[in-house]
Amino acid sequence: MKKTLSSLMAALLVCGSVAFAQPAQDGPQGDNAQRGPRAQRGERGPRGFGMMGGMMMGRGAEMVPLFGEKLENGDFPEGVWSFNEEGELVATKDAVIWTKEKYSSFVCEFEFNLSEHTNGGFLIQCSDKGNWIPNTIEIQLLDDAGQEPNYHSCGSFYGFQAPSKNVTKKPGEWNKMRVSCFGRMITVQLNGEVINRINTAEWTNNEKSPAGTDIEAKFHGRSLASFEPLGYIGFQGLHGNSPMKIRNAKIAPMTQPKAEGEGWVSLFGEKLENAEYDPAIWSIDDEGVMKATKDNAIWAKDKYENFMLDFEFKTTKGANSGIVIQCTDKANWIPNSFEVQIFDSFGRKVDMSDCGAVYGRCAPMFNVCKAPGEWNRMTVVCMGPMINVYLNGHLTTSMNKRQWTKADVNPDGTKPYPWLINKAPAETENAGYIGFQGLHGNEPVVFRNAKIKKIEMPQRPNGPRGERPQR
Repeated sequence: MKKTLSSLMAALLVCGSVAFAQPAQDGPQGDNAQRGPRAQRGERGPRGFGMMGGMMMGRGAEMVPLFGEKLENGDFPEGVWSFNEEGELVATKDAVIWTKEKYSSFVCEFEFNLSEHTNGGFLIQCSDKGNWIPNTIEIQLLDDAGQEPNYHSCGSFYGFQAPSKNVTKKPGEWNKMRVSCFGRMITVQLNGEVINRINTAEWTNNEKSPAGTDIEAKFHGRSLASFEPLGYIGFQGLHGNSPMKIRNAKIAPMTQPKAEGEGWVSLFGEKLENAEYDPAIWSIDDEGVMKATKDNAIWAKDKYENFMLDFEFKTTKGANSGIVIQCTDKANWIPNSFEVQIFDSFGRKVDMSDCGAVYGRCAPMFNVCKAPGEWNRMTVVCMGPMINVYLNGHLTTSMNKRQWTKADVNPDGTKPYPWLINKAPAETENAGYIGFQGLHGNEPVVFRNAKIKKIEMPQRPNGPRGERPQR
């Protein structure tokens, strides 16, 4: 179930760069606080995210303690954070407890109990623990039951966007929050109701929201769209004199699917018997490592439409290669396919030509490429018009071809490389051949363990004469 869930969840994300800056210091409350844009009730976000994006993550996936059973996975000053006799997480000072690992796409659930005037925050996508206020997204946790929502309210994206409604319980009562992060798309559910949702890719102006309202002045340093959606998660400590109690903090991260179990087969065959290639160019050694001596692709004999492709690759310094998918013309594949880029991107600020990009069309959200000489693992998941790329454990790239309605302009306004331009991606076929590019340039890339699994897409039942049944 976990393997299937991961692949289905991956199909729900939208391409782009990422997260956003957020403070932890609190400004004026109540009537003195600007409201900012308010989240729309029932709002589903950009195309490519549907309701499944907020519902499927965590269903069937394993929820584990966010900081460990005994806080062994937490990073915090000694003596500040602890579990009390009831197993509730409490702090004695205004110091954050952070996860030791970074997370990108996940669902996190927790309960919190506020006292009068409590002011705290749930912190996500932090890139700098030492200077977290301008480098973190804060979801506000505040004693404000019954008050009109504003961009400092409980469940707000603090300083940026107010919740759609106030459902915070009175001090002394337990609230339950669920935060779902899918790349740039973040959804907040409080006490059973979705109250806030934001797509940070849309926040390109550092002073105005996409709706045209003001962002709080202390966050004008940079736009939210310039931040990566990969970072640490934490809770703000005792901010003021009113404590907060937290319990049952758990997380279900979206992880890279495992290439094992029923349905997985070798893409090219153990001895390349299922491939079309020039044996004078491509070879595979006794350890299963594939390499090429010229820039000629190796192709799988069969066409694939909905699938998971998993493999490992190792670059040399400056290496440049690619994985070709949905190819309809092997003789002229460059404008008649999509290429998932393989590149020595270690340490680079990524763009649409870097490792894991849908080359020329969609840049990775962040960079997790390893140094030359180390093995990387990549999984490419294609389901209908969705192309999703996992690299070294993280979902880094997600492209919904339906949004690419123009051949010569990408949805974010960037221009694809001229040699790629043919049809608009939205008009291309989803089925095609899969190939690995050969020695492109002078620096080689080697591959191993290339496996593929076909995905059976669920069929929606239809009533008589093709009508959908009534719900």
